[in-house]
Amino acid sequence: MTKDLESSGYKSSLLRNFTVKQLEGYFETQINDFKQLLRKVKIDGSTSHERFSKVLNELTVKGFNDNNIDQDLFNGLVYHLSDRVYHMNLNTGLGIDEAFDLLKENYKYSNYINKKLSKVSTNDSLITIRREGERLIFLFQLEVIELGGDSQKSNFYISCILDFEDKYIQIRLRHHYLKSSKFNLTKVIKHIEGFLAGLPIATSVGKYNEAFIQQSLYKMFVKESEKSLNLIKKEVAKEENQNNVKGEEELRENISNYLKQQLNISDPTSYVDKVMSVKYQDIVKQIKEKDFVNDGGFIFAFSFIDRKITRSTNRNTDHKPVYYSKIYWNLRDVVKDYEEISELGVYWKFNNTDFGKLLSIDDKPSDLSFVEVGFKEIHSALEIHYYTNFSDDNLVTLTNERRLRERYVVWKIRKFI
Repeated sequence: MTKDLESSGYKSSLLRNFTVKQLEGYFETQINDFKQLLRKVKIDGSTSHERFSKVLNELTVKGFNDNNIDQDLFNGLVYHLSDRVYHMNLNTGLGIDEAFDLLKENYKYSNYINKKLSKVSTNDSLITIRREGERLIFLFQLEVIELGGDSQKSNFYISCILDFEDKYIQIRLRHHYLKSSKFNLTKVIKHIEGFLAGLPIATSVGKYNEAFIQQSLYKMFVKESEKSLNLIKKEVAKEENQNNVKGEEELRENISNYLKQQLNISDPTSYVDKVMSVKYQDIVKQIKEKDFVNDGGFIFAFSFIDRKITRSTNRNTDHKPVYYSKIYWNLRDVVKDYEEISELGVYWKFNNTDFGKLLSIDDKPSDLSFVEVGFKEIHSALEIHYYTNFSDDNLVTLTNERRLRERYVVWKIRKFI
């Protein structure tokens, strides 16, 4: 799974992973007179990425300190551009210091530690190894692919993170590039697992089974549903209070009495729940999407497999709360019977200075962040799909925002998985 690489310099196939506008804005913050230098570059039939590459390489040859650029591009590849993350357990008794020392002492890996992206000099798929706190990060080039109508060549990178504090492994990639690659996801995961098995550190991949992930997603589904249902119930209470009904208990009692006295149903308990679901469906129309957002978020999609029938799905393509859909209310009871969810999509809004803090109207906008994610089991891993806007905004800002969102997602899922 390797391709020959040129000996040195920032390749246009590396820079091609980022947009022209994004790189131009970023390089202007790192290189004095960047636009002026760019205008001086003349390459017949060149693309913007090739011109960026030439300017950057000419500067580094002259002694320009490119440490910041190297690290920011590395972080962008590992974090910002990876919209699919495959999350598994890390089995090891080692700490990060011992593991890193073992790599530094091994001739096969020591040369890759902190190797710059501009100094790739082998045809191995491994490019660089870096330590970040309690984590080891391995960056690989899977292959060179062609993208777009102009068929420009672009390096397809994948990364692997070993977190020695929270004991997890993540394999990370850009799904759009995977679709353009000759390698499928199975081969990618096997390649990384084979690499990890050959490391001189005592670690192993702790895979999940399908049932465990689906049961864990069900628990998350229940937790998120209960939170939103409590918001809906508050609206029910407001309405019933106007009708001189003291609360939901009295409303349920009124429904139960009606079913007993008017319809002669001896045990109306389960039917009361169904009638209440109809009430919730009616009330939810009065709740705005922003109310769910300000309550901490909402479910926008879920799927489960009815063993007797087939896969059932409630998915809103616009990522709106599923509670507006009749299908959600119809499937709630069925989902309870199986206690498994095969896919789950969630929008979360959170306090970025204190993940556990409940949101309030007094929160400063700068203290609030959001993330949209999808979860499912695949190849014995938890796939985390980050719904990412690959915009032309500041590269460093986008990368830092993504890292913050990922920390929150890991904090959330560790309660269930």
